[in-house]
Amino acid sequence: MTSVIRWGLWLACALPGLVLVWHWQTGQLGVVPHEVLLHRTGRFALLLLMATLGLGFVQSLLPWRPLYAARRPLGVWTFLYASAHAAVWLMLDQGGILEFAWAEMRKMLHVKLGIAGLLLMLPLAVTSVDIAPRLLGFRLWKRLHLLVWPTALVVIAHTWVVSRFQNLLVIGLTLAILFLLASRLYAARKNMKKAA
Repeated sequence: MTSVIRWGLWLACALPGLVLVWHWQTGQLGVVPHEVLLHRTGRFALLLLMATLGLGFVQSLLPWRPLYAARRPLGVWTFLYASAHAAVWLMLDQGGILEFAWAEMRKMLHVKLGIAGLLLMLPLAVTSVDIAPRLLGFRLWKRLHLLVWPTALVVIAHTWVVSRFQNLLVIGLTLAILFLLASRLYAARKNMKKAA
């Protein structure tokens, strides 16, 4: 069951990206294709990040072991789509010219937030391999993966700046992230009281 969930999710998460590449290669993304690529890869990353956080909440209510197999593919694909989002911005939007990218990063808040979010995701992606908990020690590995919460806050702030407070999806995802964070903090506080 665990393998079915894991491989099913790998395929399901890859599919939107493959369709997007197909549409790009066949000229189905309109007159400014790089903008569509930029927005869709960013949206895929945001939705998968949200799914990863939501799955953690579901696990706290329903500790069904096969669910643990779902978190890694969701997290890895979040990073892959976020990396694709950054690559589209750098190579297509900025023409691959580092001076232009650096100038925009210095001026634009949403670019700073986006890069910060990607950098926060990097240690999570690197330590998502099987051997990482053994090398780091399970307790340190678990603490490191708490970076998902500041990552989520930075990413949602990036999205707010880009959407200019006009997107209902962004409002809904922000409320959901705040709810999930509050529930996580409540559970942590409850566990600390039990331990004391």
